[in-house]
Amino acid sequence: MHTVKEPGRVASGVLAFTVHLLFFGFLIFGISWQKKVNLPVEVEIWQDLTPAPQKEPVPEPPPPKPVPEVKKEPLPPPPPPQVVKEPPPAPKVVEPPKPTPAEIELREKQRKQKEEELKQAEEQKKLELEKKKIEQEEKRLEKEEEAKKLQEQKKLEAEKRKAQEEQRKLEEEEKRVEAEKIKREEEARKAEEHKKQEEQRHAEELKREEENKQRAAAAEKERQQQEVIRKQREAVEAKQRAEAAARAAQDKLVADYVARISARVRSRVVLPQNLEGNPQAEFEVVLIPGGEVLSTKLRKSSGNSAYDAAVERAILAAQPLPVPTDPDLFQERFREFNLKFRPKE
Repeated sequence: MHTVKEPGRVASGVLAFTVHLLFFGFLIFGISWQKKVNLPVEVEIWQDLTPAPQKEPVPEPPPPKPVPEVKKEPLPPPPPPQVVKEPPPAPKVVEPPKPTPAEIELREKQRKQKEEELKQAEEQKKLELEKKKIEQEEKRLEKEEEAKKLQEQKKLEAEKRKAQEEQRKLEEEEKRVEAEKIKREEEARKAEEHKKQEEQRHAEELKREEENKQRAAAAEKERQQQEVIRKQREAVEAKQRAEAAARAAQDKLVADYVARISARVRSRVVLPQNLEGNPQAEFEVVLIPGGEVLSTKLRKSSGNSAYDAAVERAILAAQPLPVPTDPDLFQERFREFNLKFRPKE
């Protein structure tokens, strides 16, 4: 901190030095004036007490009755003579050393520095108070501004609601007018439709009469056609029944040959030792006339490759397989067919 040079600094320094010098002088004079002189103390010591004066002898009275002798306690010895000690001498007052001009100047400088620091602290305090006042004023203005904005916002919202209410009323009025218009148009349209419906009903009645005549003629024609169709359907159904009977007989014959083939193959199957459960293997077999096996193909494995291989070996070992002699039936059902095998059936 830089000390500001003030006018009259030297004169004030000399004045302060003089005041301090006078203060130390008064202090030293006051201490020397109050100093007491120690006077000697005289003490008289008495060794023996002066005996009391004796009275003249008095004639003895008659002897009293004997009284038990009471022992007298001996008197305590006299206290020893008190020796008064002289008070210790007063301590010597050491005069403080006189401050040098440099010390006086340093103290004055320190005093001014403290005054300057106090002054700056006071100014800082004033600035802080002023800052707080400004902040409080700003907060007050902000609150006022917010209140003003809030009031303006409420006013705008009220005006907006009023405008919306007026707009709603106008829209309701427009809707009412539009509804009345639609209602009048609907009434006119219904009247026009009613008129058209009446005209159409009349035309339909005329048309219905004509259609009834045509329908009667068509019904007769349809009846005749249905009679022809019925006869044809009966003939077809009779033919289908005959074919179904033939297919049933053929299916029975096919099932018989398949059972014979399966039994022949199963008799040649050597089951593996580790077979568990009742797995099923499905093979596609291609034959030639006479029952010879042209090829085999595993369509669905049983999950046990050893069992699948055993079934395939049994199919090849069982040829020629029993097949029908009818070439058409062989070509249709046994040229290519599927065989399913389970170890337990």
